[in-house]
Amino acid sequence: MTPNAEIKKIVEEVGQDIIWRPLYDFERNKLSGGVGHDIDGIDPEFTELDFTGKTVCDLGCNLGHFTFYAHERGAKEVVGYDMEPKVIKGAKKLAALYNIEGVEFETCNFASEPATRTFDMGMLIDILGKINISNGFLIPILKGLESRSKSEMLLTFRPLYLVKRHFGMSEDEFLKLYPQAQIKNGFFSLLDFAQNFFAKKWKVTYLSKELPDDEQYKRTVHFIRKA
Repeated sequence: MTPNAEIKKIVEEVGQDIIWRPLYDFERNKLSGGVGHDIDGIDPEFTELDFTGKTVCDLGCNLGHFTFYAHERGAKEVVGYDMEPKVIKGAKKLAALYNIEGVEFETCNFASEPATRTFDMGMLIDILGKINISNGFLIPILKGLESRSKSEMLLTFRPLYLVKRHFGMSEDEFLKLYPQAQIKNGFFSLLDFAQNFFAKKWKVTYLSKELPDDEQYKRTVHFIRKA
């Protein structure tokens, strides 16, 4: 089987409906458009972020788009975690096809399973959203990231949500899930929530500089552990 045929088979085995980022074969033919929003992910202006020589975990890695990105940017070792076994199987096959060393993939529900190791940098890209937040997983996800991150954390998420519209619940119902949340004029600021959640041990070093006229746009946030 040719490499292109193998990648096509991976797409068929995983399924178009859960592949998050676009996937191409070796001739740059698009095999999957990806179900994620076009401008989700690490901001282009984040290109100065230094991955060189670092160990990195990519939580909710899907087929490894950002796992491979960190490796390409000089990370010494990158481990991608995802709770979907067939996604991890596909990511492992892609790494073998690309002949990439220093990248691993493991099946793990990082929001509920304790960390078995820590990394210089933890990444949480395109994971926090309406479904995870409304189902009460926001804090477990943030804790899962923090427990695996020694020095840095890199996150992308939409900064503002309308509680009733986006979560399908009243403000009182939302506050039962997250008593520490602050709601102003019907809006919940995930950006403020994350900053406050990590405030004691972490400082924000970067926020996306520009916010396009698109309510789905996700900001990139970088945390560094305080000395």
